[in-house]
Amino acid sequence: MLKFTDPQEPTIADQCIRPLCFAAPGDEHYGLDMIDLNLLEGAVERRLQFGLQGSAVLFHYRGRHFAVFTRHQIANIPGEALRAFKDRMDYLVVLMDDGTDSTSIPFNTYLFSPKANEDEGDYVVGVVEYEMLPAYSREQFFPVERHRTGRSGDFALASGLPSHLQRMVMEHGGMRIHPICKSGTVGSRNSCGVLRYPEDGHSLDGMSGGAVFVTRLASDGHSFEIFLDGIIQRGGEGYVRYLGLETILNRIDSHLAEQNSRFR
Repeated sequence: MLKFTDPQEPTIADQCIRPLCFAAPGDEHYGLDMIDLNLLEGAVERRLQFGLQGSAVLFHYRGRHFAVFTRHQIANIPGEALRAFKDRMDYLVVLMDDGTDSTSIPFNTYLFSPKANEDEGDYVVGVVEYEMLPAYSREQFFPVERHRTGRSGDFALASGLPSHLQRMVMEHGGMRIHPICKSGTVGSRNSCGVLRYPEDGHSLDGMSGGAVFVTRLASDGHSFEIFLDGIIQRGGEGYVRYLGLETILNRIDSHLAEQNSRFR
């Protein structure tokens, strides 16, 4: 739980949301031009293509660190073999900017849902290799607890990178990204929730993988408590549909239980 005096403070978007990118060799790329890597005396030895796929949410839960994003962001390219898809996952990174250098989040495994063709299966959890995280990155993971979740009717914030802002600028001194926040109320909530916001003409297509936070007035009567409630799956025309956090935490708990059973 975090507290802010203003529920729309920009740091919610700036510190809790990062774009999801992957680098993949070959002809397929999404969103950005090819980047040539000059490795030896100006000669191009390898060519990588970076595609900005959407948003990601970083959080820590039960003493572990995770990044979660939607499965359709990394869906198979038409005709792609399973082995090629798995190889491409090896290049998946979450890029961050600390104002000085661009930093990626290291993963040691990925958790998929068995419900691959349903809304409840449209997510991927990246299990973070914590020991490889720099100090700056460790501060960007939002704290999550089971009992800190939303209710229908709560004031809410959706935050991510819509299509018209999905760009990444690599420059000396760091990376620049442009997340936004939308405020509204949770119109309904079960395993998949709906957040309604005043339509302003800007489509939210492309915000997949971004976060939905719920906010409540704290006991002091003037600050707000903020809880992570789920990840955006799609949005536009005044609403955001999102996957509730419980589904994601259930998958993580299952993974942790499997790990514990192996070491008994």
